[in-house]
Amino acid sequence: MIGKLSTWYKENVSESADCWACRLISGFGMMGIGAFLLAQAKRRNRPFENYTMKSLAAAAGFLGAARLADANFLKPAQPENKMPTASRKIEDPLGPYARR
Repeated sequence: MIGKLSTWYKENVSESADCWACRLISGFGMMGIGAFLLAQAKRRNRPFENYTMKSLAAAAGFLGAARLADANFLKPAQPENKMPTASRKIEDPLGPYARR
């Protein structure tokens, strides 16, 4: 039974990790973590602990909202092709320490 389910899962999973459902789950999950941290920050008596937890809650809430909004800074950087591969000079990885 488990083998059949794993085969079914592999066939039905999209290759893109940036689908709408993924963004909803991770975005609301991060916002939930932020809400939990904010609730726990209210229980702290020391100001340093209180402000630290509130700042972590704000950061988690911000990242959750950014994930829901599909912010560009959360996407991986695209590689830049400065020169074509045929005209690019191959550099020696060892530099001056290579055997000659």
